[in-house]
Formats: sequence, C-alpha cells, structure tokens
Amino acid sequence: MGTTVVFYQEKTGKRREFDCSAFPVPQPMLEWLCRLMADRFSARSGIKSIGTARITYLVAKWFAETVDGCAVPASTPADLAPAHMEAFRDRYRDNPETSRKYIKVLRLLLRGSTDLPQPFRDDLLRTRLPAAEAAPELDSYTDWEWQQIMTALRRDVRTARDRIRAGKRTLVRFRAGELAVGSDEEALGRLLDGFARTGDVPRDGFGNADAHTRAHGGGYIGVAQRLCLSQHEATAFALLLAALTAENFGTVATWPAAHTRPDGGFGPVNVALAEEVKPRRGPEREHMIVALEDLPSGLASVINTESPDARLFRSPLRVYELLLELTEVARTLSGSRAAFVSHAPWSAKTSGEVWTSIVDRRNWARTRGFPIRSAKESVQGTKPAVTVGRIRQTALEMRRQPVAQTGATLRDHYLRRSSTVRKQSKQVVAEALRAEVTKARSVTKVPVFRAELLERALRDLEATAAEVGLTPQVLKDMMAGESDTVATACVDHLARPGSPPGEPCTASFLACLGCENARALPHQLPIQTAVHDRLLALRPHVEPAGWHARYGEAVAQLQDILSTYTASELRKARADLSDRQADLVDDLLNGRMDLR
Repeated sequence: MGTTVVFYQEKTGKRREFDCSAFPVPQPMLEWLCRLMADRFSARSGIKSIGTARITYLVAKWFAETVDGCAVPASTPADLAPAHMEAFRDRYRDNPETSRKYIKVLRLLLRGSTDLPQPFRDDLLRTRLPAAEAAPELDSYTDWEWQQIMTALRRDVRTARDRIRAGKRTLVRFRAGELAVGSDEEALGRLLDGFARTGDVPRDGFGNADAHTRAHGGGYIGVAQRLCLSQHEATAFALLLAALTAENFGTVATWPAAHTRPDGGFGPVNVALAEEVKPRRGPEREHMIVALEDLPSGLASVINTESPDARLFRSPLRVYELLLELTEVARTLSGSRAAFVSHAPWSAKTSGEVWTSIVDRRNWARTRGFPIRSAKESVQGTKPAVTVGRIRQTALEMRRQPVAQTGATLRDHYLRRSSTVRKQSKQVVAEALRAEVTKARSVTKVPVFRAELLERALRDLEATAAEVGLTPQVLKDMMAGESDTVATACVDHLARPGSPPGEPCTASFLACLGCENARALPHQLPIQTAVHDRLLALRPHVEPAGWHARYGEAVAQLQDILSTYTASELRKARADLSDRQADLVDDLLNGRMDLR
C-alpha cells in the first residue's frame, strides 16, 4: 500500500497530496493511519477544504510521533493502550485550546476504526476535552457603517444592471435589424453579437483586439463588460444577498443558477427555492434548500414606491433574479451552472479560463476604498472593514430569527456575544421592570381611612370629603358600610377602570384590592386580617406557581393595608371577627361571592 494520501477540494477541485512516509511508526501502523486518512478525505466525510485536510494530516503525524516516543511499544493498532492517549494529551496540556482542537480531530480520525483495542477506545472517547474559551465578542455594524457598505454594494449592482441591460438592448436591436447600417451603434451591435456567440472579438495578427473593436467597443474587455459581470460586481451581488438573507457569505457564493418557483412566478407567494451546501453540518445534513422570498405585502406597502430600486434592494428574490439575468451570457459561454459567473480575463494566465464563479471579498473591499483590517482597528468616522462575519452578525441581529441554524445557536452564539444586543436587552428589561414596579405600586396602594379621619368627617363631612377627593355623600355611604365590597369599600361600582361608564362592575371581589376605586376603612379590618391569614394558610397546600398566580398579588395588597395599623389593632381585629364576617370570608375564598 502507498504512503501518499490524496485530497480533492470540493469547491475548486484542487488536488493536494499528503506524504506520510516520514511517520516514525512501523509499517502496519503507517498503513493503518493512511487508511484512516483516506476515509476522512473521502467525498462522504465532513472535510471539504485543503486547510482542514492539512490539520488532519498533521494531527495524524503528531500522534505517530507521540506513539513512537512512548516507552510502551505499539507496532500495530492492536498494541495501542491508554498510555499512548495520555502521552498525546500531555503533549498539549499547557495550551488547553490547542489540546481541545487536536484531541477532537484525533477522535474524528480514529473513531471509525475497528482495529482499536477497547481500553484505548474507551480512553479516547472518555477523555474530557479542555473547556473552550468564551467566544469573542463580535459586534454588529453601526447604522452609519452598515449604510456605507450597503451604499457601495447597491451602487455596483445598479451600475452593472444599467450597463448590461443597455448592452442587451443594443444586441436585440442589432439582431432585429433595427440599427442603421454603418452607424457606430450597428458596429457595436455586431461586436456584441459576435461575443455573445463565441466569447471573443476580432483580433489582429498579435492576438490583440483589432482597431475596429477598440474604436467601437472599447477593446475586448469593453465589449465583454457590456454583456457580463466583472468579478467585483459578482462579489457585490454575493455580499448584498448575504446581507439580505443572513446566510454565510461562503454558502451564498456557491448558489446555483438552477432553482424552483413553486408558484410558477404568478402566485401570491413569490419565492424561489435553490439548493445550497453547508459542509460544516456533515455529509448527511450539508445539503439544504434556501427560500429566496420577495418582500411581504405589508412591508412593500410602506416602501417608497417612487424609487424603483427601493424594493429591489430589500428583496432577496429580486436581487437573485437580477443576478441570473445579468449572468445569462456568461453562463451560456462558460457552460457553468453557478449563479455567480463573471468575466475575469486576467485569470486566464493561471487557469486558462476567462470565466470564474469565485467571488473575492478582499479585492472588492480594497478597490472600493474599504480597509482590509480587523474591526477593532477601524477608526471612528472612516469606512469600516468589510468582514463577512460582521455582515452576518448584523443581518441576524436585524432579523432576530434563526437562518440555517437552531434557535439555541442564534441565541447563544450570535446574539449573546453581541454588545449591541446586550445593551438593547438591558434597556428592554429595565423598561419592563420599571413598568412592573409602577404597576405594583399603583395596584397595592389602597388608600386607608384611619379612625382619626372618620372622626373629623363626623364633625365636618364636606371638608373631610374634599380632603380625600370624594363627594360628601360617597364618604358618608362608606362610613355607613353601604359601599362595602367584602374587604374594601368602592367609590363607584358603575365606574370601573377600563369598562364603559355606567356599566356595573363584574370583577371578583378579591380583585377590588387592586382597583383604584377601593378604599379601606377601620370597620373592614377584621375581614381584611381574616382574608390575609386564610390565603397564607393555603400556601403550603397549593402548588407554588399556582398560589402566586392566584393569590400572591392580593396578599401583597392586604399586607400593604395591614402595615398601616399597629400590632395591637391587628390582634383586636382578629378577635373581633364576627360569625357573619367569617361567613363572608368563606364565601369570598370559596368563589361563592363570584356567582352572585
């Protein structure tokens, strides 16, 4: 068996050979490691890039070196023992993050082998991985930074659209014979027709575009760009679609041109379904369907309809359809099935092809004046660095919905590490808590009329009523007990808050404790203490959440009323509870009062 393992990169088809002949292990161990690597490099594995394959190769090499350096020999896989795994762990013990990564790669490499002895397998899988470092903060773009990037992307898309559509109109008119013979426009149409059919232009004896082409079409590149996207423009489309869909930029860049329209393009649900590949999900789950939707009707109605581009640049479906329209000639000439096909004549020097489906975010950013550096180095007020991670982070924060991920991943990986989301969350929580505190204060503060106030009312009813904000008759009725609602008195049972005026109140008498019409008088204190004590006595016998939901607020309101009395007054009130009042308490807590 050979000692060289070959890996083919899925996206580009690039070939990389990994020579294992220098592994310092006996031949049986060497062949075994090569077989395991070949399995990991197969099309069914989760390894899709040369970089990941190289890490697997290096871990296999370092494991071989570790086994060779152990005092316990291992001539075959059956000789492997827990001591070999312990030696591999010790090799990276000083760097937990590196240790975690390499042990994880080694597990993936060895777990499928049936040659491993059980003690070694148990130790391999039982090994506790070092704790991962907390994910670094990844802040979203500010509104100003986002606008800078989106403006540049839209400008490129708009420029490409206008240029290629103008070129296609000229080509259509030429083929229809509508252009005057001998005119400059007819000459351009002829060049465009030749390029659309052959992918080339007339050339001179040196292989360059001839003088006629340079004069009427601006040379080979000038003719090609009238019908095809440049690589920078294709990159702008990819970045814009990534921003609109919150998909990974690398995933968007591999979208195909083939798609399905369930509505046929005529139904009320305007959507296109296309296949995408996310290799990190594993070979069984890497293929997914992405739904590219038009704007919802409700959102479309609020967009400025005077600008034809306003809806385009907010609709993933419309941008995708425009992309396919502008790359139609390029796909025909190149035979590619990719959505992002562009004309890149300089790539012919290395690949021999003038067509590419590769998008280059760094080159686009550099040529548009954006810095190629980390976000932490960005200077306030200048253009931000264009990083695909921050673009997706920003898009997800705007959506607040999972996109090709679980809700837990969105919450724990993307939103929790964002300082913007944490700041917004604190504001939301603070506002909610302030609202609840305000609500609690408003519903628990039942005005208590003490005996001293009632004595003043007996001497001067009108002045005392004005003092407490009531009419003399209402205060008189309260003092006589004619307005009692079991535990409190009611200012006006025909003016319940939140109900139409004039309609009798139908709320439970226990809810009176939280009503702004409620007032507490001394003659109600025995009932108030009895209701309070009975509700607390129920607490050990009711499920906690249920007790708090049904009685927690009422108990807090009663405690607020009782806190205005002295301990001796409360003891006397408990002793003075009459049989009639006890019956009222029973009826109230048993629900019989609510049936009347």
